[in-house]
Amino acid sequence: MMSNAQAPSAIMPPFKNVAVALLFCAILGPVGLLYSSLRGGVFMILLGIVVVSSRFFFPITLVWLICCIWGVKAVETYNQKIIQMIYR
Repeated sequence: MMSNAQAPSAIMPPFKNVAVALLFCAILGPVGLLYSSLRGGVFMILLGIVVVSSRFFFPITLVWLICCIWGVKAVETYNQKIIQMIYR
């Protein structure tokens, strides 16, 4: 008697959405970066505390924009790693 059971496949982590990462970063700034990159989010939160305490508008805006760019790039890199795992 043969069973139709297949060998268990590896469980793949889900893809992250680039649009969601950009939305989180645009609205939440450094906290939104935690969706994309845990280390990056923690780093930018700490940097953001220092920058916000300066009370200058331009550096705060710059930190926000860096978070958005970093978040999108981190999600793209994460998704590429998953694709490489699938097609090995």
